[in-house]
Amino acid sequence: MITQVTGNGRVLLTVNENGDWNELTYPYPGQFQHLREARLGVFDVRDARFTWLRGGNGYTIRQAPYGAGHLPESVWTGHGLQISVRDHVHPNHDLVARVFRLRADPARPVRLFAYHAFQIAESMYQDTAYVEPSIPSLVHYKRGYFFEFFSDPPFNQAVCGEHTLKGLRGTYVDAEDGRLEGRPVAHGAADSVMQWDLEGVADRDAEIRLFMAAGRSLPAVHQVRSYVQNGGYARFVRESEAFWESWAQRRLPQAPGGLSDAARDLYRASVLLLRHSTGANGSIIASPDTRSLVAAGDTYNYCWWRDGGYVSKAMDEAGLYENSSRFLTFAHESQNPDGSFFHRHYPDGAIGSTWHPPPFLQIDQTATVIAAAWHHFKRGGDPDVLVDLWPLVKGAANFLLAFRDRDTGLPLPSFDLWEERLGVHAYSTAAVAHALERAARVATEIGKDASAWRAAAREMSEAALRLFWDPKLGRFVRSLSPRDEKVDASLLLALKLGLMPWDDPRIRGVVEGIEARLWSKPIGGVARYEGDQYYGLENPWIVSTLWLAEARLRLGDRGRCRELLEWTANHATPTGLLPEQVDRATGEPKSATPLTWSHSTFVDVVHKYAESERAGAVPEE
Repeated sequence: MITQVTGNGRVLLTVNENGDWNELTYPYPGQFQHLREARLGVFDVRDARFTWLRGGNGYTIRQAPYGAGHLPESVWTGHGLQISVRDHVHPNHDLVARVFRLRADPARPVRLFAYHAFQIAESMYQDTAYVEPSIPSLVHYKRGYFFEFFSDPPFNQAVCGEHTLKGLRGTYVDAEDGRLEGRPVAHGAADSVMQWDLEGVADRDAEIRLFMAAGRSLPAVHQVRSYVQNGGYARFVRESEAFWESWAQRRLPQAPGGLSDAARDLYRASVLLLRHSTGANGSIIASPDTRSLVAAGDTYNYCWWRDGGYVSKAMDEAGLYENSSRFLTFAHESQNPDGSFFHRHYPDGAIGSTWHPPPFLQIDQTATVIAAAWHHFKRGGDPDVLVDLWPLVKGAANFLLAFRDRDTGLPLPSFDLWEERLGVHAYSTAAVAHALERAARVATEIGKDASAWRAAAREMSEAALRLFWDPKLGRFVRSLSPRDEKVDASLLLALKLGLMPWDDPRIRGVVEGIEARLWSKPIGGVARYEGDQYYGLENPWIVSTLWLAEARLRLGDRGRCRELLEWTANHATPTGLLPEQVDRATGEPKSATPLTWSHSTFVDVVHKYAESERAGAVPEE
């Protein structure tokens, strides 16, 4: 499970509960996942004892992000040793640094081993690993992806081998007698181990700085390695730390007051997670977590336009205006010729996998991008931005205008935001009406004719309020064609987008009815919908709980909103990551962790909570 995250918009590194590298993606966050396994081992020369750093092996681990930039840190203690590991991704070089610090009491010689098994470009085949003894360095490569390891002090020994294929366990077994004796080169499913001989003492650290340069060619990684060696190893660690200190001071907003320390810490961690999840090209991945490969045969390492649109809006709220701008540029580059958006895209912009039949539509995704474009202008106030965004907005709005049933005024059938059901959905309808109205605002700002979009938005809103409301049930149904009456938390999000005016006397009953039916006992939180069975029966989701928090805030229930924000903070991991959902029995994270949408929704609701306190009212969506 991922416990810590850092990156630079090209390299994204995650760390797991063992303090090991968990995932290494390059050249975009989420694409490609090059690492199969990493592990750290210790050989106590005096006692002739080898141990992989794992819980239950006589070691305990403490993990907590350090510094203003929440950089990953893991500290192992056991057998009279303390080993701390800090990870850094350099802000402008594709360079990862791991700093190991070791103490031993009583003093004695210790050997440290670092094992890496790669699956370069997400395939175990045709990799090569080799040791260059004259430097010394160790290189893994395949086709256009190269990874060069080097260290200060240099490793004493390094070997290469193979894993997995041919029934092999992996070259890490070569370390388990405390001495490496393998080959200097290997190909196929290639892996490697490096060894350092240290003198551990009680009152000062034995320190190793291990670097890994990533690049698209051998000269590229050699150039970075030479730059580090000539410039001084410690300098590049200091630069990484100093950048994040400066970034946090100048860019990370102060967490709004009135919240607990845990909620304020989660707010800061969430803003950083949004930054790390955004590629230099503007793509925003739903999650770096790849564990769903086992359960679902695919990952969350894609850019969904709904998730990305909501993340973009939260980034604008938190001051990450340039990141939001890059996302909207990426969206325009990925937009279909008819103005719509495909289900999801890879971080490089290629069309992603889907389980939907043609036309591969969740209509609310196209709508969310329009809303994000208007919100981006609203936060920046620069009309030139709208000129740049006009082709994106015009194409998407014209598509939504045409994608309607002329008899009802509602959108034509598409898949719902949960990506499960084909139909005409209350949330999707609210999202489209909201988007058309925002597109009309964009057009008006730059002198374009907005009448068709504004009229369609009004007609659709009126039709939605009339056709989805069931007076016998006293609430909205979630879908038509086919009709579906299940209580669904997405209706809270539909209310946020204007499905029913907040001054309508019926709206409190709608919100309270959703909360009463979908509130999870005893752990708390709001499930997605009645009978949801994704990773468990009616587990509470972070986003749906926060939608309730905003609804309560808009109804004037500030105390309940704060309770739900604190509930969210209490269900983050100890290192400040929010999952997609929470096990309703144990409270443990379920499914993708971290989920970028969970973090962005927390940031958004915290801002609305703070702004309502300052202005006395909640700002419009």
